[in-house]
Amino acid sequence: MFRRGQDGWIAAGAAARLLEDRGFQLGDGVFETFRILNGSIRHSRLHHRNLDAACAALQLAPPDWDDIERAVARLAAGPDAAIGKVQVTRGAGGRGLAPVTVPQEALYLQFSPFPDVPQTLRLSTAAIRRSASSLSTRFKTLSYADNLAARREALRRDADMALLLTESGLVSGGDCANLFWRTGGQVQTPSLACGIRNGVMRQQVLSWLEDQALPAAETEAGPGALEKADLAWVTNAVMGVVPVSEIDGRALPVADPLFDGMRAAAL
Repeated sequence: MFRRGQDGWIAAGAAARLLEDRGFQLGDGVFETFRILNGSIRHSRLHHRNLDAACAALQLAPPDWDDIERAVARLAAGPDAAIGKVQVTRGAGGRGLAPVTVPQEALYLQFSPFPDVPQTLRLSTAAIRRSASSLSTRFKTLSYADNLAARREALRRDADMALLLTESGLVSGGDCANLFWRTGGQVQTPSLACGIRNGVMRQQVLSWLEDQALPAAETEAGPGALEKADLAWVTNAVMGVVPVSEIDGRALPVADPLFDGMRAAAL
């Protein structure tokens, strides 16, 4: 892991310094995860925009994205695909919830090998619900307690990913992914009012569908809408587009020409 210092990007340093950071202490920060290919951030403009929006929501100073791109080019150079993660935190501060009067935001950059992407995923509806007004549902904050609890619940049910609903019972999305489904030729996806993040892959797929004259309807729908679906898939920056093979035990087809075009748009 690397940290942005006064003289450039350096190794994160002593663990004690990290433990003082409000990102560790309170989850007071945001992050953005992206694919890297040949030292470049894929869909960089969209990731930049999403990170700036998250920083604004938490009243954090946004980092210099050009500097991040240069760091990625230098530190993750090479032909192999990789995953990058940039984190912006409030930095060190006193204990408790009192605001930091003179914030000193900290910036971290982490790299990981590109993982094996699942061919299909099984979803299970979680008992935990999302609040549509919560910052942690609408932005990638450092607090992932709800998502982790939902994933553990899904795994106990022999599923791969949790499907979350809002407190009012509307379909929201996967525990780490946006959700799409198709019914009678019409593609649908939860609207931004359903406690979702407007993920980069969501934006890419929406744009591709528009170009194909198959515009997706951004809806506020209950679980009954998924019972009528003849196709479903999830998207995020790491996995791209992954077909859903099962929702709460109901099998769905995972082979369709639609997936090929969306996968290409996600690369």
